[in-house]
Amino acid sequence: MRVIIPVAGAGLHLRPHTYTQPKPLIPIAGKPLLAHIIDELVQNGFTDFVFVLGYLSEKVRAYLLQTYEGRLTMEFVYQEPRLGLAHAISLTQPYFSAGEVMLIVLGDTLLRADWERLRQSPHSLIGVASVERPSDFGIAEIASDGRIIRLSEKPLIPRSNQALVGMYVIHETQALFEAITYLMEHRITSHGEYQLTDALQRMVELGVRLYAFPVEYWLDCERRETLLAANRLLLDRISPEPIPDYPYTVVIPPVYIPPSCKIYRSIVGPYVSLGEGVELQNTAIQDSIVGSYSRVYDMLLHESVIGGDALLTGRQSSLNLGENTVIEL
Repeated sequence: MRVIIPVAGAGLHLRPHTYTQPKPLIPIAGKPLLAHIIDELVQNGFTDFVFVLGYLSEKVRAYLLQTYEGRLTMEFVYQEPRLGLAHAISLTQPYFSAGEVMLIVLGDTLLRADWERLRQSPHSLIGVASVERPSDFGIAEIASDGRIIRLSEKPLIPRSNQALVGMYVIHETQALFEAITYLMEHRITSHGEYQLTDALQRMVELGVRLYAFPVEYWLDCERRETLLAANRLLLDRISPEPIPDYPYTVVIPPVYIPPSCKIYRSIVGPYVSLGEGVELQNTAIQDSIVGSYSRVYDMLLHESVIGGDALLTGRQSSLNLGENTVIEL
């Protein structure tokens, strides 16, 4: 089973971070988002990958080669212009022979699934999960036997709360490529792009059987809130490392702090991930991500994402308060 990971998007919802850093390389819990996705797959026996690159592609390619060359089989295709997910998948057609099974996992999606069951299934599978706002996602309508009867991309009036989570197992790869070709030849788009959801819906209409595959958990890391949620989830899962003693500092696990960090007179945690070489001084920080070589002085931070090589300073205060005093700073 060959894995396609599309990582071509510009990550508009995570700006300003993605002006200079591709979204898949934003660090959480000690390593880039993309590395968490790949490592989960590798641990479950997947070693053959096709990456669809686009925005800041050379940074992504360089990271993948530096980290995984010699360990994985990797192919790279480039999506320019970026016309949607279906268009991205169409570019991988030369790497798939007739009958070869395809696993698509989006490069900004953290999920956990029963991978062995997925590998053993004779059917094409679409990963799904219940959501509160289905109109924000691709949606599957599912029959009682698990077969998908209809797919729609961000419908105004959803008829299901089962969202597509960005994981697809396709046995009928030729039928998928033909469906995408049909969309592009007839200029059938949704929300201005060629959508994989629409191609899969055409397969359903032509009689291809697709089945829903509930996942154990799923986080779509395209916004700051879900990025921080993913950081919390991953910090709870990783094995804690010994934490050095920092002067006049309290560390509240779970946290990720590289040995190269310098911390003085601060409170760190819970749920804080620091990059290499970060400096904290007179700072209380929780539920946050700080990029490599950033410096934070005299601050109180929570639910924050700070990019690499940034400088953030506050202001120290010295107060002498009498009784019945209220000060709001």
